[in-house]
Amino acid sequence: MRKPAALIALLAVALVLGGCQAAFPPSAVTEEGLLIENLYVLVFVMAAIVFVLVEGLIIWSVIRYRRKPTDTSLPAQTHGNLVLEVIWTVIPLVAVVGLFFASSQVLGVVDARKPEEVSVKVEVVGYQWQWKFGYPAEGIEIYGTAQNYPELVVPIDERIEVTLVAQDVNHGFYIPEFLFQRDLVPGKVNYFEFTPNKLGTFTGQCSAFCGLLHHAMGFTVRVVTREEYDAWLVEMTPEPAPSESPVAVEADITAEVKEWAISLSGASTAAGDVTFGLTNAGNIPHEFIVIRSELSGEQLLNQIDPATSRLDEAALDTIGEQSEFSPGETRTLTLSLEPGRYVVLCNVAGHFGSGMYADLEITAN
Repeated sequence: MRKPAALIALLAVALVLGGCQAAFPPSAVTEEGLLIENLYVLVFVMAAIVFVLVEGLIIWSVIRYRRKPTDTSLPAQTHGNLVLEVIWTVIPLVAVVGLFFASSQVLGVVDARKPEEVSVKVEVVGYQWQWKFGYPAEGIEIYGTAQNYPELVVPIDERIEVTLVAQDVNHGFYIPEFLFQRDLVPGKVNYFEFTPNKLGTFTGQCSAFCGLLHHAMGFTVRVVTREEYDAWLVEMTPEPAPSESPVAVEADITAEVKEWAISLSGASTAAGDVTFGLTNAGNIPHEFIVIRSELSGEQLLNQIDPATSRLDEAALDTIGEQSEFSPGETRTLTLSLEPGRYVVLCNVAGHFGSGMYADLEITAN
């Protein structure tokens, strides 16, 4: 009989330990996160005290005043007790007011913006379904994919300013060890600042369900020393573009595809065989599709499928297509085009809706 009892005891201990671990958030890795963690501990301790006090009094009352076999009459009936009623009104009121001021103080620090103390400024753009991390002052842009999550690199013990922008729908920027989450809302720019205090790599995720590939919107934040950060900046800073393009492409129209736009060398050209000189000047793969449409690119935005964030290509009058080509790659695409109105676009999920299109008119000879 002892063996089953021991197993039950071990199981009970494991459940208690697991429950205690789940009751607390992960250890904070930012100065602001430490304040949130301390506030959580304060709330938890106060809640535990209330729980133990209330449950203890209930159990004590049940045992102390339980009915005995010899009891033949009702106990003395008491109607109200002013002292007790004042006590159990004042104590919760003081506790709630105290928590209000403690929470307000922490919120004020977490939301505070101190531009004079900021060392690094980062722009975070959320789109269906990945992230772009930009360092405007250094000219660095990092794009993620579903297979290769982007990494945000920041120096330890320095204040970082993050600007949050949504390209399409609501997203959520969340890192569990920061004990903090902030939304990205289309048409609104959000900000927050943080000071990392622990070296390491920390995983983040979009916390707002944003569509089909929401689960693929992961990223990491790597906190490094200032020396490592400076070396990383040198490694990531793009080299200056040469004054003349090293690749010469003979084309009627040159097209540069770059996040988040397609630019053409001309808005119109004569009918016949038209050669497009294509350059992927972005940092991720793109497509180049030519469709015949009486609607402009802006008007076609209304036809984007919300489930896929793409146009239904089966419903388009597609004249020609250059499927995905890599960053820095140059291609040519020759098509026979009749007079009319056309739209060139990238139909990778989320790209067209973010502005990757241009209108083209083909005129009669």
